[in-house]
Amino acid sequence: MKCTVITSSRSPGISGGLTYDAKDLQVQEGSHVVVPLRKEMVEGIVIDIQKEKSKEEFDLKNIEELIGERPLLNKPQIQTLRWMAEYYHCSLRQALRVWLPSKTWMKLGPQKVRGYKILNYHLPKSSYRLINARNQELHLMRQLVIEYVKSNEWVSRKNLKAQFEISDSQLRGLLKKGILCEEERIDTIECDLVSPEVTLPSLTPEQKKVFESIKKDDRPSLLFGVTSSGKTEIYAELIADVVRDGKQAILLVPEILLTEHCINRFQELLGEDHVVVVHSRLTPTQRAANWRRIHRGEISLVIGSRSALFTPLPNLGLVIMDEEHEWTYKNEQTPRYHARETAQALCRFSKAKFVMGTATPSLEAWSRAKSGTYNLTRLPNRYKDQPMPDVRIVDLATVKFGSLYPFSPPLLEAIDKRLKNGEQSVLFLNRRGIASSMMCLDCRRRMVSPESNLPFTLHRTLQGEAYLLDHTSGVRAEIPTECPGCGSTRLHALGAGTQRIEEILEKQFPNARLLRADSDTLTHPEQMRLLLKKMREGHADILLGTQSVVKGLDLPNVTLAAVLVADVGLSLPHFRAGERIYQLLTQLTGRSGRAKAGEVIIQTFRPDAPEVKLAANHNTEKFLDDELKLRLKGGYPPATKMIRLIIREEGAPFAKSLCENIKATAIKEKIELTANYAPMLFGGGKMWHVLIKGNKPEAILNKIDLKGVVVDVDPMECV
Repeated sequence: MKCTVITSSRSPGISGGLTYDAKDLQVQEGSHVVVPLRKEMVEGIVIDIQKEKSKEEFDLKNIEELIGERPLLNKPQIQTLRWMAEYYHCSLRQALRVWLPSKTWMKLGPQKVRGYKILNYHLPKSSYRLINARNQELHLMRQLVIEYVKSNEWVSRKNLKAQFEISDSQLRGLLKKGILCEEERIDTIECDLVSPEVTLPSLTPEQKKVFESIKKDDRPSLLFGVTSSGKTEIYAELIADVVRDGKQAILLVPEILLTEHCINRFQELLGEDHVVVVHSRLTPTQRAANWRRIHRGEISLVIGSRSALFTPLPNLGLVIMDEEHEWTYKNEQTPRYHARETAQALCRFSKAKFVMGTATPSLEAWSRAKSGTYNLTRLPNRYKDQPMPDVRIVDLATVKFGSLYPFSPPLLEAIDKRLKNGEQSVLFLNRRGIASSMMCLDCRRRMVSPESNLPFTLHRTLQGEAYLLDHTSGVRAEIPTECPGCGSTRLHALGAGTQRIEEILEKQFPNARLLRADSDTLTHPEQMRLLLKKMREGHADILLGTQSVVKGLDLPNVTLAAVLVADVGLSLPHFRAGERIYQLLTQLTGRSGRAKAGEVIIQTFRPDAPEVKLAANHNTEKFLDDELKLRLKGGYPPATKMIRLIIREEGAPFAKSLCENIKATAIKEKIELTANYAPMLFGGGKMWHVLIKGNKPEAILNKIDLKGVVVDVDPMECV
């Protein structure tokens, strides 16, 4: 029986697997094996079995050993792995990286465990007194230890120390006396799996209707619900439903920090022992231990960021993708998968249900829902009919800041009011956009590239001369002296301008208790838990943060939410810039007024921008429909497909040559596509990329030399 095996060797020439003969070994797809490679034995995973015998032109080497009875990966997982390698144009071994999170796969199988058994059953009772026990209580404890080991035949060291307060020196005494002996065993843990006791949620009639719609429809479901509409309770009902059927579920969140506000809810649902959280900050030992528990079927629900999708649940019944629109679901390292597409493939192969929840669907998900590819369900009202917050737009072009930029008088007054009322404020700072663009303060027109219809980015040469650059098409332009639209000379460079925000707050409100939530202050989920605890218990007045403060936080005493400079996101040279800032503004409105009346303040230089006006009016469907029309007109995803080729070392000459080769090959092979090359925004002039667009741009990939090129299918970043 021939098998294709992906070995643990990193030799590039064999990343697609090697063929071996299994002989009489009972291997399956996903089996963990040891195989000869050159002059050594290496680990491998069987990904394909050819049962029909065929005459080989060369001698096959035999699989040396089968490790463990159960495969490390099951058939649906192997199918998804193959799909990833094909769709994202990477090798099978590169795709395998995300599925097996350990340098040596031996750590993922049954482990040797140190334990004890009775060596001499016939010792007289007087011998049990051991090492002249100093008191009757110590003597009794040792008697109990011996009887416990005797009744269980063999007990692991970990279990024994958990049951009794016995020291290492006392255990050595038992060994020295010849009463116990030490023995290592393979920890298969084939114990009876205890089903969780499910505490069913209580749904409103509107939530029940959505639940039933999702349950009876076999298509992927998009749960489109406004912020604070009760999507989490529907998730809980869906999870409870599959767990009662003996299956397991995965709940994906865009950032691991967000698990802290929802994990308690799901531990109440299933019990703490049946829920596990996985994320990139776990140690290798913790990660391997979690992997083994999940693989054995002990866990009913896995919660985590995108990597949780690859946990080895034996009987997957449901994948939920919360905040489906978030960019962090895209992996920016090979394999460059998107969790939405990959989850959809995994659920298709597993015959599991796939549910996406969001208040602001991505354009990709929305277009599929509108076309009928996805089942669209809605929660248009907040839970218990709590009203949406009032939204006020502040035109920054009319504000005289003095030294307080970007704080306008209305915002400072609103913060002061909350402090006096004992209420809390959340301030959002979009630090993602550090690049500047040019805008006219009179007609509010941005300087836009004629090639891509996206904003130019402001740069300076080494000599300090300013110029405009389009990072999508590579077009370069001089800084205009006046606005091309209205002729005004009031041109303004828009940047973040937020370096002094914390200092301004401390100066204006010296008695306010200020918390920060950003990548500098939050490096672990425990820090997020403590921050939320402080906010909920009223130990802070103002929460200043980046994206973490707008994603799914439920803080009842927050009655003011504000975005300091909305234009930082609007002015990014990216076709998704409008979609992204709309999502952020809408999510921000969801942080205010969740338990009592609230207010949102949006500060912007472009108050008439559709993203700002529609977010202020809570009109998400109109924004999505209008944005979809713009994408169709401009030829951007989801109206077309995009592939990004990243060149990290060769620079401009190689990027130009590659782009010309793509165009020439496309003409020759009759493949309809467009290709442009440009320097990457944050590449320091050394990193370039080629952007390919078309209905089937992937058709060109196997017809060109991609050595030294990183392939990014369906890129989220393209500047």
